[in-house]
Amino acid sequence: MEYRIERDSMGEIKVPADKLWGAQTQRSFENFKIGTEKIPAEMVTVFAYLKKAAALTNKELGVVDGDRADAIVQACDDILAGKLDGNFPLAVWMTGSGTQFNMNVNEVVANRAKQILQSQGKDLNVHPNDHVNHSQSSNDTFPTGLHMVGVLLIEEKLFPAMEALYQALWAKQEAFKDIVKIGRTHLQDATPLTLGQEFSGWARMIQRDRDMLAQGIDFLRDLAMGGTAVGTGINCPKGYDVRFAEIVSQLTGTTFHTAPNKFQALTSKDELVVVHGMLKALACDLMKIANDIRWLSSGPRCGIGEICIPENEPG
Repeated sequence: MEYRIERDSMGEIKVPADKLWGAQTQRSFENFKIGTEKIPAEMVTVFAYLKKAAALTNKELGVVDGDRADAIVQACDDILAGKLDGNFPLAVWMTGSGTQFNMNVNEVVANRAKQILQSQGKDLNVHPNDHVNHSQSSNDTFPTGLHMVGVLLIEEKLFPAMEALYQALWAKQEAFKDIVKIGRTHLQDATPLTLGQEFSGWARMIQRDRDMLAQGIDFLRDLAMGGTAVGTGINCPKGYDVRFAEIVSQLTGTTFHTAPNKFQALTSKDELVVVHGMLKALACDLMKIANDIRWLSSGPRCGIGEICIPENEPG
């Protein structure tokens, strides 16, 4: 393998020549050779949106020049298009508050932006900290990224899946509304109900879980960006936090806004805990539905056998 030499405050280090990351990424990669759990691709995507919005905000507020900001934006678009896959190798295990991953993105974007500027005949250096990470700190970018990825995954992935399941259960509720069966409490015979009514309970579980999650993710729409290192917003231009939230909302197609208190936004992860609890509630309901169906379809000879489910494997 061919290497190039990168330098940081600790000295020189060898980096694979075909990769765009720099010294800090390489040090983290070598220091944390444990586990197989890598930073998820979804976080890479969210950080591309984040760095793009930051560059556009910095350009608008005049703290990063147009040439560099435009090159950073194009580099982020390359990440979003999947052109820079393979440049984000870090494990979820790292020091600090996501600092190494933040720097991984900064270094990749900076080196790609330099390539873009060189292709345009512009001899400009793009620095990971001074330009890509301008007006930011790992302490506000990583909490911002966690909130963004939570909202986007729930809205774009989970809600459509929940809606499809709800519609399927609702259809069975209608189809089975005239089939009378016995109800059970603790597997003991109780009073009658229809199979449609039983399915209606399951459908409502999914609907109710979605309602709760829709409220929960509203708390995640508060973003820590603009708090920088400790919440004071030091080295961040006035109005940056509000404008960043507006721009990132436009880029992602969903609503975000700046957190009213950056000290809380940097320190507390209560919003994530709340939404995680709501996801656990959904998981419990899904387990309940699956277990009910398993009981009702048990058999075929010596079980309850009230419903039949398709066979998909022997046994």
